[in-house]
This record gives sequence, structure tokens and C-alpha cells, in this order.
Amino acid sequence: MSITVIDVAKEAGVSRTTVSNVFGGKTKYSDETRKAVLAAAKKLGYKPNLAARSLITNQSRLIGLILPSYVDTNTLTNSPFYNIIMDSVYSVLRDEAYYDLIIFSVPHKEKLIQVSEWIDARNADGILAIGEYDQNFLKDLNSKAIPVVFIDNYSRGNYANFSYINSDDEAGGYLAAKHLTAKGYKKIALCAVELAGPLMQKRYEGYKRAMKEAGCKEYVFDKLGTPFEAGLQFADLLSAQQMDAAFCTEDMVAVGLLHGMLRKGVRVGKEFGLVGFDNIHIGRQVFPELTTIDQNIFEKGETATKTLLKILSKKNSLGSRLILPVSLVARETV
Repeated sequence: MSITVIDVAKEAGVSRTTVSNVFGGKTKYSDETRKAVLAAAKKLGYKPNLAARSLITNQSRLIGLILPSYVDTNTLTNSPFYNIIMDSVYSVLRDEAYYDLIIFSVPHKEKLIQVSEWIDARNADGILAIGEYDQNFLKDLNSKAIPVVFIDNYSRGNYANFSYINSDDEAGGYLAAKHLTAKGYKKIALCAVELAGPLMQKRYEGYKRAMKEAGCKEYVFDKLGTPFEAGLQFADLLSAQQMDAAFCTEDMVAVGLLHGMLRKGVRVGKEFGLVGFDNIHIGRQVFPELTTIDQNIFEKGETATKTLLKILSKKNSLGSRLILPVSLVARETV
């Protein structure tokens, strides 16, 4: 005999409505009640029919995560940032009642039309999106009338269904360059992969402000490619122009630059100062350990996911813009 909602209700000591609402994602119940229902369901082997519930409630219990079009096809291998974001998103959804995650990868702009069609076909309840997108896609996404929470997006259009979570990127660029000037470095390069984007421009603005305060000239290097490979190439460029320090707008760029400089016999941390941005784990695994700007990537993903879930449960309104603080983590490269 199949286990029903009534069986779970009896086991948990709650009403049938409470069980249905807990599995429906309603958040008006205490953690104690929710845990009791989920424990009873697990003990009895109850599995809710999500397909049937979706037809009744018009809710798929699906959250979509969109990866941006300007990253390469191997971005999950080459940039730990996106893996950390996915870990944080999953950690929140795992603790919510039956929300699943579907990932929409966008290796090129032309695929945005397909992503839009997928969102409609899967009837996603809400969307998390990382990075910048063209205006046509944003207008299309906004017209779907489902909540979207962006991570690292500086769009300024009038989009009623969007909310935004960003780090204080300008402050991070400022802290990095300020730390280098305070240590006495003068020829400080800014090294970025595709500096033209709004997020990297924020980090550049912070760098520029710190350099102006210190009376130092700006040296900006912008190179396409995977972050690590770009960093290796920056080592050649910076050595040729006798730079004595660098602020890299991503840790993986800084790690590539670190490797390149060490191969040249440069004593990084003594003869050459280096600051990254992200505070990913590899910064502690290289030698010398990387000084970096901590933007707490995991917290950013958590915050974005919780914001979306609160919007879906009507606890938060759309349209918010949250800026998360950053901090300098001083290690051995400066």
C-alpha cells in the first residue's frame, strides 16, 4: 500500500494541510514543524508526486541558474568562482523542501534564445543569473514575470522583476592598490581578462582612485584568454616594462602571473608585489601564498539564493540592490 499525506500527518502529529504546505514550500511553519514533517516522510518512505503538484499549483519547484555568455566553454574547470557559486546555491536549496536546480549554460550569445525557451518549457519558478547580458535578453527575461536575482550584474534598466547582489567591487580595487602603494611599490599594473565589462570597470575605478591618491601612474593590461594563461602572458609583459607590482582582478589571473614571475626567478613578495581578487582556495595552496581581496563568493551565492526564495514566498519584494562588503587578506605576495 502506498504511503499518503494522511500517513505522514499522523506520524508527524500535524494536519494533512500542514504536510501539503511544507512540501509545497510554504515557510510559515517553524523549523521544528518542518523537520518533523520531513522526518516522518523519510521514515515512512513518502515521496510527493511533484509532477501532479506542479499541475495543481503551477509551480515546478525548479530554480534555474544561468551562466553568462562571455566565459569560455570550460569555465567550470578554469574558474573556481562558478563552482563555489553552484555549491552555495545547492547548499541552500538542499535545505528547502523539494526545490531542484537546473543549470542553463550560455557558451555564446546566440544560445540566449534557447535559454529563454528552456525557461518557458521547464516552467522555472525563479532564476539566478550570473554576470551581464544584452538588453534584448534582459527585456525577454523580465517579460516572463518570474523573479530573477542577478549576481555580479550592474544593469540599470527599468526591470520590475529583477533584484541584484553584488560585491563592493570598487572598494576591492581600491583596497588592493592602496595596500601595494602603502608597501612602497610605484609601478603597479592592473591586470584583467576583458576589462571592458561593468564589473571589472568597478574594480578598475578603485585601482585608479588609489593610484591617484598615491601620485602613481596607471598601467593597465587587458588580455583575452583563460585567466591562468592570461596571467602567464602578463608575466612577460610586466617584466618587459619593469613593473614592480600588480593588482589582478581575479585570483586565477594572479596565480598565472605568480607562476610566470617565479619561472623568471623573480622573488614575488620581495622584488614584486602581487594582489588578487576573489580569495578562492588556490590562493592558500600556492607558494608564496597569495594576498587577495576576499569577496566571500559562497556568501554571495547563499545571499542570492535566499533572496530569491524569500521573493517566491512573498517575504521580500523585487527590485532590491544589495552590495556585499569586501576585505583585504594579507598573505605572502605583498
